[in-house]
Amino acid sequence: MSRAYRIKVKESLKRDVRAEDCIQTQIELLEILPPEQMGELLARELEARGFESQDDGTMVRKDGDVTVTVDPCSGEVTIKAESEKTIEVEGSREGYGYDDIGPSNRKIKEKLSKELISDLERKVEQQAAKVQSAATDKLEKELADLQPELTEVVNRVTSEALKQKAAQMGTIKEISEDPESGSLTIKVEV
Repeated sequence: MSRAYRIKVKESLKRDVRAEDCIQTQIELLEILPPEQMGELLARELEARGFESQDDGTMVRKDGDVTVTVDPCSGEVTIKAESEKTIEVEGSREGYGYDDIGPSNRKIKEKLSKELISDLERKVEQQAAKVQSAATDKLEKELADLQPELTEVVNRVTSEALKQKAAQMGTIKEISEDPESGSLTIKVEV
């Protein structure tokens, strides 16, 4: 008569998961001055808001795992969010065999181990999806926070450009601004 033996295997997996999400948008500036001058005004306003100038001419601001890049010449805005996490999973699986040693025992252990690793891989993938979701959530939050700031930047750059254009047209007699409503009145003597 044969005797059944319980066979137990343990496995663990460790993965470093890195996820990122990115979105691009455009700053719409009126062409009040030549594009180079509008780009310079935009770069100055962004610098005043914590952006740093890069060698390639872009302006970058980092806040933790979120990076905002603005190209003052084209008005292109890129927001990139990253998430990183080390995922560790472990588990065990049991099976039964009729030999406690020998080829039958090895085959059962290999089969149990393969099944367990497959299950652990699925668990890692599920947790990796959560890491990706966290990156996307960071991106959405940053975009929501950045939109009003970019609108304010556009208004300030447009205001400054109008003042410079008015000065080119003649002598400025009076400027009145209402920051709350965003209105700007410039009286010019030509």
